[in-house]
Amino acid sequence: MTIDLRERILTEAAMRFVASGYHAVSMREIAEGVGASKASIYYHFTDKESLLLAIMEHSLIELQRIVSLATQHLGSIDEQLNLLVAGLLDLDGVQRAAMRLAMVELQHLREADRATFGVRYEQHFIGPIRALFSAGMAAGTVRQVDVMLTTWAFLGMLYPFSMTSSRSRDARGQSQALVALFLGGIRA
Repeated sequence: MTIDLRERILTEAAMRFVASGYHAVSMREIAEGVGASKASIYYHFTDKESLLLAIMEHSLIELQRIVSLATQHLGSIDEQLNLLVAGLLDLDGVQRAAMRLAMVELQHLREADRATFGVRYEQHFIGPIRALFSAGMAAGTVRQVDVMLTTWAFLGMLYPFSMTSSRSRDARGQSQALVALFLGGIRA
């Protein structure tokens, strides 16, 4: 039951933080949203910052799982990118909300927590994607372009899809179209 309450708190807080902004949401509102007391919230999280960090860490674990599945796949870079994009498009609304929080509300963390999370985010999400593009460049299957620029352009292409609150109806089809567009460009 305790784990269930913790998960419900994470979900409720993520949705409220995205909808109203980190500063506009009180711990009392989160407690009311899950039908618990404020003391229950503080049992699991020492303060609102630690709750935000827990949401972001929870999201990072899911992102790491998706990236690992894609990068450990033995197929072509096209197949690996398709797995990655399909996994990201298939995230549910709460997971998408947590991704948006990581992009928008990171500055509300204590400096040390922000730095630690940044290192983990780089290690487990950005770094493996960059390595995927580097391997493609080394193999000659991806054009030689600044690898960080390529990584950010790829993630930037996906950003609008993180703004929707529901799973893609056709994650596989959309991922194939997006990867083809990214790798092939739009030039006729």
